[in-house]
Amino acid sequence: MTPNINMIKSLLSGIILFCFFLTLHQCGGIDKEKTLVLGCKNFTEQIILGEIIAQTIEENTDLTVMRKWNLGGTMICHQALISGEIDIYPEYTGTAYINILKNKKIRDATSTYQIVQRDYREKFKCEWLPQLGINNTYTITVRRADAIQRKWKTISDLTRDSLDLSAGFTSEFMVRHDGYPQLKRKYNLDFAKVVDLEPGLMYQAIVNNNIDVICGFSTDGRIPAFDLFSLKDDLNFFPPYYAAPVVRFDTLEKHPELKKIFDNLSHSIDNKKMQEMNLLVDEKKINPTIVAQNFLHELNL
Repeated sequence: MTPNINMIKSLLSGIILFCFFLTLHQCGGIDKEKTLVLGCKNFTEQIILGEIIAQTIEENTDLTVMRKWNLGGTMICHQALISGEIDIYPEYTGTAYINILKNKKIRDATSTYQIVQRDYREKFKCEWLPQLGINNTYTITVRRADAIQRKWKTISDLTRDSLDLSAGFTSEFMVRHDGYPQLKRKYNLDFAKVVDLEPGLMYQAIVNNNIDVICGFSTDGRIPAFDLFSLKDDLNFFPPYYAAPVVRFDTLEKHPELKKIFDNLSHSIDNKKMQEMNLLVDEKKINPTIVAQNFLHELNL
């Protein structure tokens, strides 16, 4: 007997609806008291750090981590944190000090961390947990061959040739107080052309000789891999950018065990290791989840 096509369609529709409502029921059954929402910005390093944080929590507690990756830039993540949309995300001390707290005077790494920790407690009811170790400072980066040929060692050296150069910067760097507008004034830079590029396209553009200068990141593995050169910030324009998890007070009150867990991650990642992990994701196309997992296995965490 040949099956009735309409009956088969009805049966399949019923199965799909059953699975849909089952999924809704399971989602509704999530224990919110045992779930943390972890966010991150929209670039590779943030996703890797987010995975390291998430996996550390999951392996050492009975908590479930809901991941919200690629939320956007600094202000989007910050607003998500203080509004309660997320419980925790990795941030950088200099970014918080300059762009969120609106400080202008550049300070050393210890003072910067102490100030952001104090002000976040008072203003946002959020806690900066121990720093992870990396200092992902912006770097004004050029091709190594050009640096050798034109004898560029510092950003000040770049000034004399800037009228002949094109630059490519990320959209966030183009507007941040610790970005291009103030950098231009500090160093008297005047590029022939400045374009807005996504991080991945920015590195490809300089390698392909489409632009001459980029705002690199000191922990980006593509700098050594692509034979690029980071110019010294000889006028000390950029603040220290040490990464650390930032968490809401009410989250820590519910889950005080988090503090002890993150003590184990304190200063566990140096810039070289972060470069290696970033490169694995950006160029080798290895999943950030696997990269973070392998890192934590190395630390026996």
